[in-house]
Amino acid sequence: MATQAPADPLLNALLSFAPFWKALASLPNHHELHLCLLFSGGPDSVALALALCEFAKLAAKPAGAMKLVPLSLPKPELATARKFLSKPRNVSVELLHLNHGLREAAAKEAKWVEMFAVKHGCGCECRSSDVAAYAKEHCLSVEEAGRVVRYAMLNERLEANPNAFGFTAHNLNDNAESVLYALAQRTGISGMLGIAPVLHGRILRPLLALRKNDVLEELKRREAKYMIDETNLVPDRPRTFLRHKVVPLMQELNPRFVENAYATCDNIRGYEGLFRWALDTTTQIALAEVRHWRTMLPLPILPQAQWFAFAPSSWDENIRGSLGVVFFHLLRNFHASLSWNAAHELADAVRGGLGYQLTAHGICVEYHAPSGLLFIVHASKSEEAQLVPGECWMGGSQVRLEKLAGENVAAELRRLEKDEARITFGVGQPCVEGARPYAAVFGAGLKLPLTVRHVKRGDRMMLAREGSSKLSDIFVNLKVPHCLRGCWPVVTDAHGEIVWLPGLARGGASAVTSRAQAAWKLTWEAML
Repeated sequence: MATQAPADPLLNALLSFAPFWKALASLPNHHELHLCLLFSGGPDSVALALALCEFAKLAAKPAGAMKLVPLSLPKPELATARKFLSKPRNVSVELLHLNHGLREAAAKEAKWVEMFAVKHGCGCECRSSDVAAYAKEHCLSVEEAGRVVRYAMLNERLEANPNAFGFTAHNLNDNAESVLYALAQRTGISGMLGIAPVLHGRILRPLLALRKNDVLEELKRREAKYMIDETNLVPDRPRTFLRHKVVPLMQELNPRFVENAYATCDNIRGYEGLFRWALDTTTQIALAEVRHWRTMLPLPILPQAQWFAFAPSSWDENIRGSLGVVFFHLLRNFHASLSWNAAHELADAVRGGLGYQLTAHGICVEYHAPSGLLFIVHASKSEEAQLVPGECWMGGSQVRLEKLAGENVAAELRRLEKDEARITFGVGQPCVEGARPYAAVFGAGLKLPLTVRHVKRGDRMMLAREGSSKLSDIFVNLKVPHCLRGCWPVVTDAHGEIVWLPGLARGGASAVTSRAQAAWKLTWEAML
């Protein structure tokens, strides 16, 4: 026969919260427990503060506490609860209050919080922060900035004390608002999970089982006082609009809307592990392809650039049917975040064999339709570097400038004519034709020192047969992906004339014949 729940619904919400006991079982020391609550002074945080204080008293004098532990707890958590309450424990409660610096009443509210803490025997820290300035500096909404600063305050406590837990007072209505807000913004599985009962294993939300009205009725029964933030009463922000306008309408449609929203989140959470496994599998496929293309296509790229490539057009049909979702999550592993709209646009381009390009914050995502490859390139402007006779390293590439003399000139020219390494990006998957590394031979009159730099607007190159040509036209003719063009090395002579695009084209200004008795050989070897 199940144990009857205690008369105190707030304490019962904590005692029946299985994640609390599961987290407590992992603590190194059960004799000392520190409970830290993000405390606004509103009804929800007051309710949870009262519950935590009641728990601290119960733990200190646990006589009769066993009958308060719900038998509905899973067996491992039930065993932990009984063990913990089998002897007196030292449990302290601390309230963490943040003055956001946004309202005139905030200073008085901080004083009220301090008085509340004294009355109930809690520790207390009231901290002030210019949240508006933080929001502006980090390009966040004021609401999001406040959340970041509050959780940073809480995490400080948790990092300093391994026997501490953090608490927030979110309830069923808050969860429903979060789900509706995510739907309004366009979301994926993470948005439909709502508010997590546990965050990072140590921040707990035991009131998620209670409606807002349940909390208010219990505080009224106790004649407990709390503060009201007047900004929460006006539906002029997304959250308050949902709270006062949308949720009540949904409850008219179904009185159990907030409970059903939470149950839906819990159902979706059951799929999350399977989804993560599928995404991890797809990520491993992509990483294997990246390694493959780094081997098959060692690109001569400037030192500041980093590139990844894989071929989603060749993936299994089951994956291709979910490409939008896969891209949204997968590309984050390569530090390239796309919006949902962009992820689905990219998926449509891949399925349709159409080109796609998006550049933001120095990261370019491009589906290169001729090759069927998806490129992700992290690029920034590289400093110019000079090349003098000898060997040097440029990022992951080894570059050599050496002098040829006598028969070596003709022999090297014959070798290059027969087996020159060139990159092709044409129809079909790209490849490197010929031997590697990339090399070119120039006449002895080549003006040194040579310079390696990035492409500049208006760059032109003198070709052996075609005459002068824009680099942009060369890139287009060779079907070089847009994302690679800006980080392809341009080698110029002492007069600034472009003499070489490694792996693509050699300038004709410093041509050399097999009769020459001296020449310069330039080699660019892209290491894996």
